[in-house]
Amino acid sequence: MNMAKTKTLLLICLLSVVSITAVSCTAIGHALFGCRHTGRRPPEPPPADTAAVVAPVDTTAKAKRQIVSHPSELKFDSLDWKVPIGDRHRVELADGPIAYVAVDSTLPLVSIVAYIRSGSLTDPAGKEGLGALMARLMRTGGTERYHADTLDALVDQLAMNFSFAQGESDISFRASFLSEYLDTAMVIMREMFFRPVFNAQKLERERSITLEGISNRFANPGPTLSFAYRKHAYQKSAPARISTAASINSITRGDIASLHKAAFGSCDIILAASGKFDRNDMIAKLNAVFTAPIKPQSPVIPNIAVSPKTRALIVHKGISQAYVRMGLPLFKRPNPDYYAVMLLDYILGGSGFTSRLGARVRSDEGLTYSIHSNAESNYVYPATLHITFYTKTASFPKAIMLVLEELDKIVKDGVTDEELENAKAALITELPSSFRSPEDIVSTYAWNEFYGRAPDHYVKYPDELRKLTKADIDNAAKKYILVDKITYTLVGDTTAINAASTAAVKDGFFVIDSLKSKVITIADSLERF
Repeated sequence: MNMAKTKTLLLICLLSVVSITAVSCTAIGHALFGCRHTGRRPPEPPPADTAAVVAPVDTTAKAKRQIVSHPSELKFDSLDWKVPIGDRHRVELADGPIAYVAVDSTLPLVSIVAYIRSGSLTDPAGKEGLGALMARLMRTGGTERYHADTLDALVDQLAMNFSFAQGESDISFRASFLSEYLDTAMVIMREMFFRPVFNAQKLERERSITLEGISNRFANPGPTLSFAYRKHAYQKSAPARISTAASINSITRGDIASLHKAAFGSCDIILAASGKFDRNDMIAKLNAVFTAPIKPQSPVIPNIAVSPKTRALIVHKGISQAYVRMGLPLFKRPNPDYYAVMLLDYILGGSGFTSRLGARVRSDEGLTYSIHSNAESNYVYPATLHITFYTKTASFPKAIMLVLEELDKIVKDGVTDEELENAKAALITELPSSFRSPEDIVSTYAWNEFYGRAPDHYVKYPDELRKLTKADIDNAAKKYILVDKITYTLVGDTTAINAASTAAVKDGFFVIDSLKSKVITIADSLERF
């Protein structure tokens, strides 16, 4: 290296040191370089006569700290948490609707939720999808005061959010907006609830969007399995009915207006409001919006039962995996067995990887990435207990056999004390998540009242779980896990399914052809199944 290059490198190093010295304005910088913070003087020491006396470091506290050898040895103070009571938020409005109102000044926001008694179960035959179409148009179809496009522009300008959605037994409304726009939001809310005009152009737009969704709803195997299972379990009764292109095309603006008059004319509604506002002012505003007298009457729901006509429904789809759902009939809530079945479900397959099915079929055998069970909770009609998984088509007979073995084991041997205690602890620990904020509290209690549950339902919930014994869970298993009543719903390639069934005979696995009755169809035929 020549002298010129050497000098250049030394100069670069010197400049780097100077630069580091200039920016190292921390306590370490002072100690190492004796520099001051750029642009500010170092703190002056206090005068000698007023100098603070620095207390000596308490080393005894540090000495008491111990590092545990395993996280399970960590000790925490018990959390003294109690279920918030909903009664203090409950208000009966002047004309009858019930509202739960909570002030929350954490953020300058307001949230309003409403549940209206009208759902898809009461859609007229041949016009399936009517309620869902009406719900969307209540937001997008304009009102007497606001043209549809004007309303869209106003809502966007003020960063508001309004939505309606239909479920099986309710229409839900949700709104969120800045608290400074509360007065404007209440006017918009009243317009959308009681003065929608269902703009014809917007109706055709929503119809087109709905038809596009129908044409693609069987594109993925997961949703296809869900549709097929409900068709299988409930046959042609209300829960199994689905909208079709024909039913959507048959819906007129008059149909929508008639349904709106029936559903919203009585104001049979439960509300929840939370956010930054004055409580009395919010109650007054809700009274101004909901002025129609309440005439409570539950929609007439037809008789519904879990009544499969066949043991197996196989839906053809050209995929390399088999999607499987095994179902058993349950009951309508309230039912004294529900909590026992809920704990049984958690142990069986509801707790994911740590459940019996997750450990056996996923972890031990490696036959699926996901398997779970679900004991449905339904206050409107009888629910089901179902087990869902997907696996390579060639593996589905073995996977079903393993599930049946676990079902047989839990019926014959019952659950363990440890499993039961873990399940109770997990479910009770989840309870606070329903009450994380004032918004959670009032919406949870509004939903609770919508289904007619007692005001102290959540207060009693932990004790109801704790008092259940191993015998209660074992009896529930014997009562509801009836292997000869299991239905099998499959989505997959029927050629591969048949080949796997043939191989299952010699392998000693589950053979779907051994079932007395089965139906093979294609996804598009589910509309008529």
